[in-house]
Amino acid sequence: MTVYRSDAHPAAERPKHLAGRDFILAISLSLCLFSLYLLSYRGGFHSVDEVSMFAVNESLVKFGAPHTDQIAWTQWTTTQREAQGFFGVDGHVYSKKGPLFSLVMAPLYGLALLVPGIGMLQTASLANALVTAATGGLVYLTVRLIGFDPVVALITAGIFGSATIAWVYSKYLFSEPLSGLLLLGSTFLVLRARDGAEYRRAGLAGFLAGLAVATRANNLFVAPVWALYLIGRAIRQSTDAGHHPAKGARGWLHRLLPLFSFLGGMVPPLTALLAYNALRSGNPLQTGYDLTIFSPEILTGLYKLLFSPLRGLFVYSPVLLLSLPGMVWLWQRQRGAVLLVAGISVVTLFLFATWSSGEGLSWGSRFLVPLVPLLSIGLAPSVEHVRRRNLIMTVLLGILGCASLTVQLLGVAINPWVYLSALQAKFGGEFFLERTAALVDFRYAQPLGQLRMWSLENSDVAWWQPWGLDAPALGLSILLLAIALGHMISVWSGRWSRGISVVAGIATLIIPLALLGRYYVTDQQFGKTQTPSYLAALERAAAQARPQEAIITVAPYHYHLPMNRFKALIPLIGFARQATPLAETAMPLLEHAMAGRNIWLVTVGCPPAAADNPVEWWLAQNAFKASDEWIEDARLVRYGTATTPVTVTLQAVLGDMFQLDMVRAPISAIAGETLPIETHWHALVAPDADYNIFVQLLDKDGLPAAQHDGPPVGGYAPTRTWKIGEAMHDRRALVLPSTMATGSYRLIIGMVNPANGQRLRLADSGGDVIVLGNVVVEAAVP
Repeated sequence: MTVYRSDAHPAAERPKHLAGRDFILAISLSLCLFSLYLLSYRGGFHSVDEVSMFAVNESLVKFGAPHTDQIAWTQWTTTQREAQGFFGVDGHVYSKKGPLFSLVMAPLYGLALLVPGIGMLQTASLANALVTAATGGLVYLTVRLIGFDPVVALITAGIFGSATIAWVYSKYLFSEPLSGLLLLGSTFLVLRARDGAEYRRAGLAGFLAGLAVATRANNLFVAPVWALYLIGRAIRQSTDAGHHPAKGARGWLHRLLPLFSFLGGMVPPLTALLAYNALRSGNPLQTGYDLTIFSPEILTGLYKLLFSPLRGLFVYSPVLLLSLPGMVWLWQRQRGAVLLVAGISVVTLFLFATWSSGEGLSWGSRFLVPLVPLLSIGLAPSVEHVRRRNLIMTVLLGILGCASLTVQLLGVAINPWVYLSALQAKFGGEFFLERTAALVDFRYAQPLGQLRMWSLENSDVAWWQPWGLDAPALGLSILLLAIALGHMISVWSGRWSRGISVVAGIATLIIPLALLGRYYVTDQQFGKTQTPSYLAALERAAAQARPQEAIITVAPYHYHLPMNRFKALIPLIGFARQATPLAETAMPLLEHAMAGRNIWLVTVGCPPAAADNPVEWWLAQNAFKASDEWIEDARLVRYGTATTPVTVTLQAVLGDMFQLDMVRAPISAIAGETLPIETHWHALVAPDADYNIFVQLLDKDGLPAAQHDGPPVGGYAPTRTWKIGEAMHDRRALVLPSTMATGSYRLIIGMVNPANGQRLRLADSGGDVIVLGNVVVEAAVP
C-alpha cells in the first residue's frame, strides 16, 4: 500500500488540513538532508562575518553578555564600512549583525562547552545544517499545502536541499539560511490562516516575521507584504457573503482578526530587538548598519544579484530559472502563494539591488539565500509537468537540475574562499570584487574557479584533508545518510513504525556526536596537537586567573583555536599587531581589563617590546609587568594592577649615570599575589649601555623570595635611549610565591648590565642595591 495515493487531479489535492503523515514525511526528509549536510560538513570559519556572530554566541553562553570583545581587532584592521561591529555606550564591542542566529547557535555551543572531547566551533557549525534541513521539510509542507501531491512536494524539496545554493550555505555560519526558514515559515502560516477562526496561526506567523527581523534587519521591509496580503484577503472575503455572512463592524473585526494577530505576534521579538539595540548603542533604532549606503543604479544591482558571474542567483542555482514560469502556472491554482512569494522577492531584490556597500565574499549572492526556499516553491509546477511526461519540461528540468547539482558539488567540495582570495590578489586587493571584471566576465565565475582550485589542499570537507582520508568518518557519515533514507522510504511505503523512527532518531544524535569527537582529535586546522602553544598559554593563564580578570590576546589569526577548544570561563579581549598607536576606542576595553588584580597578555610570534604591539606598550605604561614566559612561539605575560602604595622620595645615584627619584610601592602584600612597584628615574649623563632594572624581596636570611629583572618600561625604553634629565617612569611587579610565609621582607632595587652581569654601584656608599624598606607579607589563605 502506498501512502498518499490519489486518483484525483493534482489541482484538487490541496489538503484542507495537512495529514499527520505529511509532517512525518517532512521530518524524515529533514533527517535525510541533515545527513547529506553532515557528509559535506567542514566545521570552522570561512568569513569574518561568521566570526562576529559566533563571538556573540560565545559571550552570551559564557558570560551572559552579547559583546564581541574577543575580536575587537576587527574594528581597527578594516575600514569602518567593513568593520563587523561598533563600540557601545559601555565601551564594549558589539556585532552589527542581528542577534537571533547567535541565539540559535547557543544550545550547540553550550552542549560542546559541557561535553568533553568536542569543540564548540565545530559543534556550532552544525547550526545551518539543521536550519537548512528543517527548511527543506517546510518546503515539502508548503508545496503540499498549495495543492500538489506528495511526490511533487518531495522532489521539489529535494531540489531545494541539494541543487541550490542552500546546500553550500548549510556549511557556513551566516544568518541568511535562518532568515529563509523564518520567511518561509511565516508565509506558510499566513497561507494556513484562511479566516478569523485561525487567527492563532496568523499570530504565530507574525512572531516568526518578528524573529526574521531580529535575524536580519532588512526583513522589516518585507513585513508589509504579509500585512497587505491579509488586508486583501479580508476585503475579498467581505464580498463573499456565503463565506462570511457577518456584516458591519463585527464582520470586519472578524475578517481583520488575522491581521491584528499577525501584527501583535511581531511585537515581542521586535520589542526584544529594540531592547538589544538600546543595550548596545543606547538607541533602540540603531542597528550598527549605515543606512545611507544606497545607490540609484538599480538595473546594475539586479544584474549583479541575478545574472552576474560573481553573484548571480541564476548562475549559481540555474534550476531556479524554472520558478519563473512556475509562478505563472501556480497563479491558476494558488494566487495567494504567488503574491506572497513575488512580494517578498521583489522587495528583497530591489532593496539589495540599491545596496552599495557590497556583500563581501560569498558563494553567489548571500543576500538572496533567504529567497531560495520561497522561489523553490515555484519549481513545483515544473516538477508536476515532468510527472505528466512533458518532454520539454523534462529536458529543461534535467539539464538545469544537473547543472545546479554540479555547481553545488563544486561549492561544497572545495573552499570557495581560496579562489575568491586569488581573484582579490589578481585585481589588486579590491575587497568586494564588484568593481572588477569578475562582475561581468564569465571566465572568472566561481564554479570555473573551483575546478581550477581542485586539490586536496583546498578541500572543504572534514573527512578529506591534506593530512589524510578519514575513512571511519566518511563511513559514519554514509551510514547516517543510509539510515535516514531508509527511514524516509519506510514512511513513504507505509511500513513506518515508531520503532524505526526511534532508531533513526538515536542514530541522528549519536553519529554526529561521534563525528564531532573524531574531528576534534583529527582536524589539524585547530592545531597539529591537542594543545597548540597558543591554547597552552591561554589555559595556563586561566589556571592562575581569578574572577574579574581577563586575558588580552594579540593573535588575530588564531581566534578559531580558543573559539573551538578554550572552555575556561575567562573573557578574552582581542587585539592585533599594528604600526599605529591605539585608538581612543581601545581605552575602555583596556580599562575593563584593569578591573582585576592581574592582567594576562598572550601573544603569538611577537617578541617583547615589539614596535607594532601598541597593546603591550600601553600595558607597560599603565600596568605592572610581573612575568614573561615563552611557550614555543606563544608568550604569556602577567601584569599586576595598582594597589594602595606608599610614596618614597630619594636621590639615589647608580653608576654616576642614573638617579632614582621616587618609588611607589605597597608596604603589605599577600602571598600568591603581585607586588606592584613604580619607580621614577632620570639620566645624569648619556648611558653607555642598555641596563636592566632588578627588584628583589629578600627574606630574613637575605635570600631572594621574589624577584624581577628586565629592561625599563617592558623593553620600550632601553636606557641607551634615555635623554639627560628626562623623567622615565618604570612599572613592574613581583610575583609572590603562594608558599611564602608570613613575615617582613626587605625590598631592594638596582641596575645591572645584562651583557656581563655587572651591577651599577651607588655613588655615596659603594653598594650595588638601593634598600627601599620593608614589606609585610601575609601567608595565602587556603
